[in-house]
Amino acid sequence: DGGLGADAMAGGSGNDIYTVDNVGDVVSENLNEGVDTVKSSITYSLGSNVEKLTLTGTNVINGTGNELANTLYGNGAANVLDGGLGADTMVGGLGNDTYMVDSYGDVVTETAGGGTDTVQSSTYVSSLGANVENLTLTAGGYLGMGNALDNVIIANNTGDYLWGGAGNDTLYGGAGNDWLDGSIGDDAMAGGAGNDTYMLGRGYGADTVVENDTTAGNCDVARFLAGVAADQLWFRQAANNLEVSIIGTTDKLVIQDWYMGAANHVEQFTTIDGGKTLLDSNVQNLVNAMAAFAPPVAGQTSLPPDYQTSLAPVIAANWA
Repeated sequence: DGGLGADAMAGGSGNDIYTVDNVGDVVSENLNEGVDTVKSSITYSLGSNVEKLTLTGTNVINGTGNELANTLYGNGAANVLDGGLGADTMVGGLGNDTYMVDSYGDVVTETAGGGTDTVQSSTYVSSLGANVENLTLTAGGYLGMGNALDNVIIANNTGDYLWGGAGNDTLYGGAGNDWLDGSIGDDAMAGGAGNDTYMLGRGYGADTVVENDTTAGNCDVARFLAGVAADQLWFRQAANNLEVSIIGTTDKLVIQDWYMGAANHVEQFTTIDGGKTLLDSNVQNLVNAMAAFAPPVAGQTSLPPDYQTSLAPVIAANWA
């Protein structure tokens, strides 16, 4: 510990601990001279051959690793931890921390109640660990997966697959052709620009789609997963929104502000079962026909016979 002033510290062999409190402090270590630790009360980047960094004090400061497999510890404030090259372990502690992940070997550790934390990842596949709330895919991202919390997951502009997991998640696409799958929970999904696909399946809950894309020729799709047939979908207008429900369940897709203009539409609805497609220009035909009936009751997974008499021809004529 050099104390006040810009100090030069060289530990030599052994597992050394350096206390850094001045931007002019310099830590020097040679290769294979133990497992060394810097304890810093200022924003700090590890020099070569130092393995560990612990941020101290109560100030909002940041920590950066080096080319080794580092271990970085935050303090009780909101820290940005970046392990740099190597398979790093980052532990944020309290505060709303941000973790920079650029290696599949990087590990983020958070405890319950440790703030609202964000991973910014440039790896091809990114999965949030326990107790981390938010994920942003940066350059190179493709698959972003949430956890059991209420996650916010943000795509980059290359075309990504976002999967929310359990929890009431918010998924944001970028400028690419994104796939957004909220999974379990009442999720909100906004694809942004590009030809985006929104998924809904049984047990997914009530999901909301926000579309506002005026790009000519774009084709956004609401895709219903296996186990959902075209004649098991119920279409209704709810204020300015379009609601598409899986009959007999509480699962539904709400297209926000559908009736405010074509920019708020998805252009197609598709089903895996039967390979059917419904164009947005034909949706109102189903809404009008189904408005004459009450939706089937809970547990009713197929249309009653009297419904089929009136609705089956309309469904067949509009789903191709």
